Amino acid sequence: MKRFLHSFQKISPEGLAAVRIVLALCCAMAFAGFALCLFAGAPGVDSYGQYRLARALAETPAGVLLLAGIGLIIAESPR
Repeated sequence: MKRFLHSFQKISPEGLAAVRIVLALCCAMAFAGFALCLFAGAPGVDSYGQYRLARALAETPAGVLLLAGIGLIIAESPR
């Protein structure tokens, strides 16, 4: 754990900005899925596509965050 925290403190300003942008994007996607569930109306055949989209918006942020973390590790690794 100490090694992780130590490596996290050495992130470049560009990497930190990228992490903040990805976190904001993930929060926006999760909130959009929640808002879509609220305004989709009663569950039924007519709103099936909207509920599927809301479910996708709720599941996708975890994958986006994982890929961004892997990309950050690759970009920040010493050459």
